[in-house]
Amino acid sequence: MAEVAVGPALTLAVTLALPLRAASGESPRVVKTVLHGRSAPNGVATEVLLPPGWRPGQPALLMVFLHDGWGTEKSFRRHGLAALADGMMRGGALPPVVIASPRHRGTFIVDSRRGQMESFVAEDLVPALEREFPGAGGSPDRRSIWGISMGGYGALKMALRHQGVYGRVAALAPWVQPLSWEAYERHRTWWSRRLLEPVFGRTRAESRFEANDVAAIAAAADPGGVPPLLIRTGSRDRWEPGALDLVAAMRRRGIAVDAASIPGARHRWSDWRRAAPAVLRFLTATGSDR
Repeated sequence: MAEVAVGPALTLAVTLALPLRAASGESPRVVKTVLHGRSAPNGVATEVLLPPGWRPGQPALLMVFLHDGWGTEKSFRRHGLAALADGMMRGGALPPVVIASPRHRGTFIVDSRRGQMESFVAEDLVPALEREFPGAGGSPDRRSIWGISMGGYGALKMALRHQGVYGRVAALAPWVQPLSWEAYERHRTWWSRRLLEPVFGRTRAESRFEANDVAAIAAAADPGGVPPLLIRTGSRDRWEPGALDLVAAMRRRGIAVDAASIPGARHRWSDWRRAAPAVLRFLTATGSDR
């Protein structure tokens, strides 16, 4: 993203299978659905990868993927991550895990006039998924969430502000920078007005920048309640400095975070795909692996 400096039964009536090819030659089972909740009464389009051979009622982990700013619910599949995860499950590198990718384009995972997306991801998404895909998740230690770029920013908010929902969290190339009305106003452009103001507010009095500054959220978080957290940045990614500042601030507060910079990596899908296997393994670690 070129961000501005910002039912249990799986029936055809509910879902639509989308064919694609995994590295194993088998076709991953990706289904399409619309999930509802108090924060999203009109529903949120979501694509869901089902584990090979899995049937409703069988145990599986539950994972949520938050796409980048220009992405959609289709990004996990279209950029090869569904085929990657399916191949890792077939090869035994991952346990069975149901992976859901909800559409949140243009929302920054913020509660705003564009929708109550932070509340949806924090409060409504998991219950909706566990109703429609029984056996998946069931408790925080069987749930995880991660995101890329803007989605990484949203995943960090889940770890820091909504503790107890997801048991493992990862952010890959997260969009992190100081958010305040003053900083925004100094750099305001026609483009930022279109992209940011519907989400973060059009005036100082309306500003939601401060309430959604992830460093401020980290400063108010209970260090002991933050789940296992992984952050990966790229040494050639323009957003890395903000993410590294956040990591340093969290560590000063006693928040444990597994953070590393990937040499040469930029803010682009080719580098994100290469980093994804390690992220998936971290998120699905169970028992003695945790």
